[in-house]
Amino acid sequence: MTTTETLPQTARRAAQLIAASERTTLDPFTEIAWDVPIDDSAYHLPPEWLPLYGTDIWDAMDPQARIAYSRHECAALLGAGIWFENRLMQLVLRHLATLPVTSPAHRYLLVEVADECRHSTMFGEFIRRAGTPAYSPPPDTPTVDALGGVPGSHALGYVLILAVEELLDAINRATMKDDRIHPVSRQIAKLHVLEEARHVSFAKTYLTEIWPTLDDEERAAVIDLAPNAVAVVADLTVDSAVFEELGFLGGAEAARANQHHRARVVEGLAKLTRFLGELGVIDDVTRPKWRELGLTS
Repeated sequence: MTTTETLPQTARRAAQLIAASERTTLDPFTEIAWDVPIDDSAYHLPPEWLPLYGTDIWDAMDPQARIAYSRHECAALLGAGIWFENRLMQLVLRHLATLPVTSPAHRYLLVEVADECRHSTMFGEFIRRAGTPAYSPPPDTPTVDALGGVPGSHALGYVLILAVEELLDAINRATMKDDRIHPVSRQIAKLHVLEEARHVSFAKTYLTEIWPTLDDEERAAVIDLAPNAVAVVADLTVDSAVFEELGFLGGAEAARANQHHRARVVEGLAKLTRFLGELGVIDDVTRPKWRELGLTS
């Protein structure tokens, strides 16, 4: 395993991110106005980012039903966020176990895990107050445990981290800037954007520096497995349980077939796919597979 002792750029970035974390680490239980009721007085996600937006089901909803639907979609997104962060923390902790305590990345990764713990408590608080079911991905959803023993699994794990972070970041940035959105949802999105930017920075620096050190078998495995792994992340933007709860017959099928939603997913993954193109994970040979899976245009 190549450690950050032999990855100087990653070590420097880790030290910078530790300093940034010391300057700004936010407590969601003091930063978020939890005394404001989480109700249907406003949207909880931008309508254009809702999976049913533009479908016949959406067109048949009245304005209040659309807002209520957004509350459930927001709760489902945050439920998926808790699920993802649990799995991503496992990846980070496995990386941490390979590092000497003297490495700047050792301390930084502990900071990142602490960030994710706070984010999950913040997401859970929203769900508890929103009056929705405790949405979560299905039990049979593939997890990072399936990567064990796969050549290049460590690098692939960080590709997954970036996929989750970049897709959520796109949704959060749209949410926090939108005056139509409920204040609690906007505050959650803003806090998440601020702290996740550090996680994205570390992952990109680490992948950029470690990629040339991988052998041919490891790189080939990452290139082969990455599109299907990212497709799992993208698919979890649609939660069938939301449509069952709200009585939207055929809602999941309509959402997954919705060209507008597909375009939003491509938009949300654009920073990731551009980075992977620069890295060499996506090239002229592999790009058709990414396009076929609805991950690039």
